[in-house]
Amino acid sequence: MRLLLLLLRGRRHHSIASGIRQVVRLGQPALGRRLATAEANLERVYGTSLSPGQRQLLARRSLESFFLSCLESIIEPVQPSRIHAEGEGLEPLLAARQPNQGVIIASLHLGCWDLGLRWLSQRLEKLAVVYRPAHNPQADRLLNAARRANSQCHWISQFDVRSMLEWLRRGGALVVMTDLYGGQNPLPVDVLGLSTHALRTPLALSQKTNAPIYPVAHVREDNGRFQLSFGWPLTAAPGVEGLVQQAQALADWQEPLIQAYAEQYYWIQRRWRTGDGSGTRLRTLAPPAPRALAAAAARGRP
Repeated sequence: MRLLLLLLRGRRHHSIASGIRQVVRLGQPALGRRLATAEANLERVYGTSLSPGQRQLLARRSLESFFLSCLESIIEPVQPSRIHAEGEGLEPLLAARQPNQGVIIASLHLGCWDLGLRWLSQRLEKLAVVYRPAHNPQADRLLNAARRANSQCHWISQFDVRSMLEWLRRGGALVVMTDLYGGQNPLPVDVLGLSTHALRTPLALSQKTNAPIYPVAHVREDNGRFQLSFGWPLTAAPGVEGLVQQAQALADWQEPLIQAYAEQYYWIQRRWRTGDGSGTRLRTLAPPAPRALAAAAARGRP
């Protein structure tokens, strides 16, 4: 891990992206399970509106995007002039808050989430990220040190709900990935036209602390620039019904961005699982935006 971090630090963004494409191409046999999961998810969401070839290309681009996103907090920083932030929620999120008023930033596995975190950490005080610790404690320590070198934020284990609560009650901002599989006490939500087990924890934290949830998305544009989008804050009504409404509002905000940048979405996770009631089709979803299919196909050519 030390050697890998040393080799990556300071590398150019374009060089790393090109290298990842070669690694995925050469390593397809070893990456078969991940790619198969992505293709199955794409077929479940889009049905026959995507051809097998289109699903294969989108699956590969999804895996490449995931690897690049994991490294963007370590390699050479992107020039600020290449990052554009917009959206109705941007100004209220960056504005000064009342004492002890926490906020939750609802991120998702789309595009350049680590780059977006670096940008946000330079503008928000008391920012913490909920993350999944590595199995190896030494690797976890090294990775967190590398992240901290490029972003001014704290890190809270996804298993430490008490620390999340305390952080919000002290007026901190908490970044949470909200597009993960909800295994325990899930909320039934329509995500991309499918019945989905939504993650309850960030929504319950919002309800318990009165912290509004700000949706955020972060994507790579075709011209080499990066766009950060911030949605209007979502608040939770009382009870389970309030949580479901908030979860659905969040999914509805995220869907157009996933559709527009489908080649950058995290299709490789098992978000819909056979036998647990998720994955049932609720409505027909239109195919991904033409730019997403064109981007996937263009990068697939030699």
